[in-house]
Amino acid sequence: MLPDALSGRWYNSRTFDPDDPWADFAPRTTAVVLVDLINWQAHRDGFSARVASGDYKTARCEEVVVPALSRVLAAARDAGAVIVHSKLASRAADCADIVPALRAYVRAAEAWEGNWAAEPLDGLHAPGDLLVTKSGSGAFGSSDLDQVLRNLGVRTVLYAGVVTDRCVLLTAAAGFDLGYQQYLLTDCTAASTAGDQAAAERLISGYLARPVTSAEAVRAFEAG
Repeated sequence: MLPDALSGRWYNSRTFDPDDPWADFAPRTTAVVLVDLINWQAHRDGFSARVASGDYKTARCEEVVVPALSRVLAAARDAGAVIVHSKLASRAADCADIVPALRAYVRAAEAWEGNWAAEPLDGLHAPGDLLVTKSGSGAFGSSDLDQVLRNLGVRTVLYAGVVTDRCVLLTAAAGFDLGYQQYLLTDCTAASTAGDQAAAERLISGYLARPVTSAEAVRAFEAG
């Protein structure tokens, strides 16, 4: 059993150090997973922004998430890490492959594979990145993400994306139970409101994924 001071604060780290978030970090066995940072979910002209009232999420993506994440991705690629874009999109004309609760939403967004709606936000995708298509909220539960990461020898995941208290949360929760060492890039994620963002960060950082900033992640990748 962990000492009281460490209880609930271990994040699947093989070498846990409360004073050093990167004690067990190796870039070449690491993936940066982008959850739903695609046009219909996070672009100002996307479906989500059109139906939202006072779209905090889209503004945060433009002003905070994309600039911060771009720096992380550049450092991660240079360090040999894997970049995976996980996107909620349909591969069926009638969206029958999407979980029932989200089917009408995906259909209204015209989020079919190959459409602009289902493409990553400009500037985030690069040659060599991987893409996985999910049919529900959590990327592990509704795509082949786990198999892809295991085949590549990945044991550590950094999460970016939307929506922090929904698809990001459910992906991190499943990833924890699958045994991945996990980090939440706090300034590379966006919820629907500032309050939801803060609440999601508190919940996820409880034990699912260690919260870190983009600047901290860049330094870790550069240090190797």
